[in-house]
Amino acid sequence: MWLCFNAIYNQNTIQIITIAAANFFCASFGIIQMLEVQKWYKDFGKTCQIPLEIDFNPSFSSLDIPLVVVLMIFGFIMAFLSWKLYRQFGWNIYKKIGGDIQKQAMFRTYLIYVMLLKLDLFFILGLALEACTVFKINLRVKPTSIKHIRYLPKPFYLFHIAVSGLIFLNQIIGYRSVKKEMKLGIIYVCVFWVVIIIDFGILLYYSIGSVKDSWYFFIIFLIVGIIMTLLSLIWSVFVYKNFGQGLQDHLDQKNKESSANNNNLLLVSNEKRWSIED
Repeated sequence: MWLCFNAIYNQNTIQIITIAAANFFCASFGIIQMLEVQKWYKDFGKTCQIPLEIDFNPSFSSLDIPLVVVLMIFGFIMAFLSWKLYRQFGWNIYKKIGGDIQKQAMFRTYLIYVMLLKLDLFFILGLALEACTVFKINLRVKPTSIKHIRYLPKPFYLFHIAVSGLIFLNQIIGYRSVKKEMKLGIIYVCVFWVVIIIDFGILLYYSIGSVKDSWYFFIIFLIVGIIMTLLSLIWSVFVYKNFGQGLQDHLDQKNKESSANNNNLLLVSNEKRWSIED
């Protein structure tokens, strides 16, 4: 909800389109989750000393399928509204940036980067915190085999805890760096994106184990997290290359002009009100 209002307020068309795509992703994940629950029902029955046929609760499908359908409907509605807003905001961006194609491309890169930071704040941070509860620390002397899919060796677990604690700080530095065009800050952010990719790669390695014993939903989330982190790294490099090209000065100038126009309108309205009172 906050991302939707934020996208409309900032007229970020890229973010609006991404939110629409996220609704379709949630619907698809609902289908995967339903299939996985069915799988674990059957596997649980097979692990008993006397194999049992555990019937899958039919009410689960009756509750989960309508939820998936509703998400798909909202996804189509959001896609339609995104198209309408894209046309309107496209014109507003043209008035704000002008007809310079290079400036427009740099501004789109800026919008995509900011959008990725906002998504990472929810998804990457949430995924990292979830991994802290999914995995348990392995205190044994010998390294854990990958068959222990719920355990991490102590050094990897502590490494993940440290990375999780720094993700929020990395988001703040990334946002401030792109607003102020701080090259050193963006370099730090790029290095930390690489660290997060390594961390998620380790989690993915210990999550896969044997295919039939794996948690599909967590594996999919880790893969999506690695892709999002890689995209954030790539766009960090893009915005770094755009520093010093005049985009921030142009935006600051437009914001000052817009603020001055608003102040003038306020003064005019006050003068009219005073004349009426006289």
